[in-house]
Amino acid sequence: MRLAAANLAYVLPRQNQPFAGRPHGGNGELMVSDTEHIAGVQDPTAQSQPLWKRARRRLYRFTFTKRKLSTKNLDRLCREYATAERTLVIHSEDVDYKPHFPNAFTVTKRPDKPADMHVDLYYRDLSKIASESYPVIVCTGLLEHIPDPERIVADMRRILEPGGRLVISASAVFSFHECPDNFFHFTPYGFKLLFKDWTRFDMLRGSSQPFETIGILIQRIHLQCDIFPLARPFIELLFHTIGVLDVFVVRQYETRQFLDERSRIDSMLPSNLQAVVVK
Repeated sequence: MRLAAANLAYVLPRQNQPFAGRPHGGNGELMVSDTEHIAGVQDPTAQSQPLWKRARRRLYRFTFTKRKLSTKNLDRLCREYATAERTLVIHSEDVDYKPHFPNAFTVTKRPDKPADMHVDLYYRDLSKIASESYPVIVCTGLLEHIPDPERIVADMRRILEPGGRLVISASAVFSFHECPDNFFHFTPYGFKLLFKDWTRFDMLRGSSQPFETIGILIQRIHLQCDIFPLARPFIELLFHTIGVLDVFVVRQYETRQFLDERSRIDSMLPSNLQAVVVK
């Protein structure tokens, strides 16, 4: 299945430049740890810089808020679809899944994270999991980091039992992250195209409301930019409070072409898409 460019916002990756000491996975892919993704490639001269320069850098990046605003929506998704059924949890990172999925088998690419199965960077090793072996799969924050999402979606469909459910979320309106492995940000129509061979959607929604999303994006600016220190507390206050403006949003539309019932949508600017798809 080919993905239509009109339905997916494609993010062009940088060319993978080899870094000394990084192991390579299968198919010649560069194994880049998520720690490196999150923190960025460390400046080799950082430790040799004068103390005042290192202190200035810390001030430019200081934040009081340690938790990502977007995480609460992922918590909500897991609470709503919690189950004691056997569950395959793929790419468990931002949320503690254990209270919601106590019978989970966990899979991750991160060697520093405890899991039942460690796989390659693009989760091709899912092919080793038996077909029709799980009634539930949970996959969050991964799809946008896979260069061929059709392949991993087909793999998850194969692994699910007949009538099984996939609980999934992926980036929609969000900052670039974990680059260079950030390939796609999705629309609802991109999701519908990607899962066109599945039986149905039990749920498809945006994870956040418009001003809430703006708050999430402002926090990402706070996290991913060096900002003049005196401005940082005001920016931090802004991303915590701007979401209250959502109470004034009466209706939302997915396009300006039809500002009526034809284009009504739950969120026209979500940070992520969330879905439950039935095999």
